[in-house]
Amino acid sequence: MPRNPQSKQRLKRLSPRQQKKLRVGAFTEMGFAFEAALKDGLVPAAEDAFLDAWLNEVDTQGVSFGGSFDAGSPSILNGMVFPVSGVKVDADLRETLIAWLAQRAEVASVTAGELSDVWHGE
Repeated sequence: MPRNPQSKQRLKRLSPRQQKKLRVGAFTEMGFAFEAALKDGLVPAAEDAFLDAWLNEVDTQGVSFGGSFDAGSPSILNGMVFPVSGVKVDADLRETLIAWLAQRAEVASVTAGELSDVWHGE
């Protein structure tokens, strides 16, 4: 059975310094995964412009994005948004970014996962 890195018993044994190093307890970092399917028929220049706009929006929010852009038919952007520089990913930020994606003319559909621990999640 896998160990739960966030178990109360384990956290009691760890000092705050150890919790920070292991990114558990109060130092847990949350993020979310998503997939955005773009509309069919977009030219590569429009897809590139959309990707640039998405990366600018993520930077504006103070977080980071890791993922890939599958230029198939339809093109799909999928990946994970995660914290950097002390900015936490919370439910409000998740909703803001998903709403930004959903309102874009290039996007046909968006699916997003719930917030999860980026270091110890499944």
